[in-house]
Amino acid sequence: MPALIQFASGAPGIKYPIEKRFVSIGRGSADNDICLPCRFVSKHHAVIEIVEDESGGEAYVFFLQDLDSKNHTYVNDQPITRVQLKDGDMIRIGRNSLKFDAKGKTPALDAIDLAFESSTPDDSQAKTWNFSRRLRLISLD
Repeated sequence: MPALIQFASGAPGIKYPIEKRFVSIGRGSADNDICLPCRFVSKHHAVIEIVEDESGGEAYVFFLQDLDSKNHTYVNDQPITRVQLKDGDMIRIGRNSLKFDAKGKTPALDAIDLAFESSTPDDSQAKTWNFSRRLRLISLD
């Protein structure tokens, strides 16, 4: 299954599966499928769209579109408005680095299976923040 892999301190971290036709990315946890709690991420920052491939090659094509965010969206260090994603593309949203994994084979923690302490266990924003904080603490040792 295709996924975005969030990296922190150069290590693969949380895996966000791309399971819907439109996957929204932004700062707010209530409105987005992927929540990146960072002040440099807009409330509604970007969206991934899955489109059937009409050329007869692969079954699906993935597009990343910036939603007129203040700090832009970058793919392989190039600012984009809309771009077709390829396996291994590096995406930067705010201070977050994510890798597009078309086959879903990069080892990482599933966002759904994370079990960090939180006042609301299903709060993806708290899980992401706790994960990023722990990786920073590990990398400082």
